[in-house]
Amino acid sequence: MKHIFTLLTFLFLTYSLSAQSLMVNTFANAVHSAGAGTASQSATFSFPTDVSAYNQVLMYIDLNCPPGGCDPWDRYANIEIVLASGESIEIGRYITPYGNGDCGWTLDVSDYRELLKGDVTLRSSIETYAGGWSVTLDFEFMEDTQDYAYIDVQNLWYGFDASNNRNYSNYQIGDTLWTSDNLPARTVLIPGSAEQVIFKINNTGHGQGNTLNAAEFRPASHTVRIDGQVVYGQYLWKDDCAQNPCSPQGGNWQPSRAGWCPGQEVASTNVDITSDVMPGQEAVLDYVLAPYLNKCSPLYPTCNPATDCAFGTSITCNYDGQNHTPPHYKMSIQLITKSNNPLNVNQPAQWDDFTVFPNPSTGKYQVNVTFNAPQKAVLNVINVVGEQVFSESFSNRKSLNYELDLTDLSSGIYFLEIQTKEGKAFKKLMLN
Repeated sequence: MKHIFTLLTFLFLTYSLSAQSLMVNTFANAVHSAGAGTASQSATFSFPTDVSAYNQVLMYIDLNCPPGGCDPWDRYANIEIVLASGESIEIGRYITPYGNGDCGWTLDVSDYRELLKGDVTLRSSIETYAGGWSVTLDFEFMEDTQDYAYIDVQNLWYGFDASNNRNYSNYQIGDTLWTSDNLPARTVLIPGSAEQVIFKINNTGHGQGNTLNAAEFRPASHTVRIDGQVVYGQYLWKDDCAQNPCSPQGGNWQPSRAGWCPGQEVASTNVDITSDVMPGQEAVLDYVLAPYLNKCSPLYPTCNPATDCAFGTSITCNYDGQNHTPPHYKMSIQLITKSNNPLNVNQPAQWDDFTVFPNPSTGKYQVNVTFNAPQKAVLNVINVVGEQVFSESFSNRKSLNYELDLTDLSSGIYFLEIQTKEGKAFKKLMLN
């Protein structure tokens, strides 16, 4: 079903204004034709230069068959913003239907509002090998008081990473006898003014015929970890494909899949980690994939198609591009930081010998810190909802050697803050 818009149009304007919203038209019936495997269209469009009047932004995708017909298969597709630096930010993804070229989707892209202003270069891509697709893409800016005036978007794992020679947009898994599937942890400095911090996951599993029919048809449980602690478990599986409104389709469109369905948009998993990080302090972020060993691989030394491959003897251990394709994930994982104050990254104070031990503890900690010069210091303990639960002041100190007693508090996570005229520094406390 197509989206139909009623617009007040102007001859020389690229967007139209109504009483409560602003429509920006971008790609119009842009043909993505078969060829090298990923058909892309890139262009620069004029967006509003000031988005302070808008809170929500919706992206409308309309998909049709071009002259010559649609690709008959379900294909991965996404929309990216291409920054001036050359870095790409994925703002939405979807999977084309099996040959049905009259479908549309609405995605909320409000997290990317601050990137959708002025001259914006967009790239629309579809992995298509036969026939093609026609894409129309429009954005609607909804007038309302902003929840947060400032939004920052940072890629954590996306695209090619030269540091470990891995492509997170096509991340092959299962060869764990030779290479680890673990993603490298990311250490980030949380801006001092951060009010909400979101760990945004777009991850879909692809490839078939492998052990457990991974990754397209294998459910898996992945975890989000902050400073080594599990804060969220993601069960990557979508079991409502048969109820897809973009139907009927040809082919095998009804079975459940690893995070997606043919002919649907891919919904992001947004994990609120605000209470797990501390503004002004570094945090170690990790996305840990469920363990998996693919015995149906040309690299597995004793591969037996009859027992190790999903389709038994119908395939060999070699990848053939049809019945047997490498298991892989397509990941776009971002850190979204929001605030009503500018998101400048406040560098923490640099002090020698700032240690806390034991940690974890049953309630008593030894706090040691050496300042750069004698000065007043304030020691605060803050709980995960931002409430101060302990405070102590010290005057004219060059150092602190302090026994902190929190035995009267409930077990859990707390944050130790030390503040002087030189700045602030934090430590996470684990209270057992």
